[in-house]
Amino acid sequence: MQRSPIWSVVLLSVLVVGCSSPEVSSPSGAASQATSASSPPAEASASVVERQTLPSGFPILSGAVAMVMPADDPGLIGLWESDQVGSAAYDFYAEALPVAGYPIVGVYPGGDVALIRFRAPSGDIWQVVAHGAVDGGTTIEVRLDRP
Repeated sequence: MQRSPIWSVVLLSVLVVGCSSPEVSSPSGAASQATSASSPPAEASASVVERQTLPSGFPILSGAVAMVMPADDPGLIGLWESDQVGSAAYDFYAEALPVAGYPIVGVYPGGDVALIRFRAPSGDIWQVVAHGAVDGGTTIEVRLDRP
């Protein structure tokens, strides 16, 4: 049986695609480990973490200081430290979120860690997490919902 030239092209395309190694990014968004002579150094090709941003007017505890967010936590949306105790942060957000238009879907007060789950403007669930800071104050995180 003789094949038409179109089948040869299709077969050749399937072989080329099937034998090539696709670039797959890691869950952290890091660049592929494969390098070639024309590839830039790994430092230059590493992707930047894309984060959700806090909407304008999002309530922030008075006196809280914004902290640099670690690059390896893409679920983190905002990070602050406060010299107030954790219960002050929890009480503030339990009251301020609904007033600012962020309906609360769950409250989880705790001794070491307190958490409030709320609905973001996109409809997604976000969390405010308050826990002890290294210096004795409170760390406040706004993050994507997680178990």
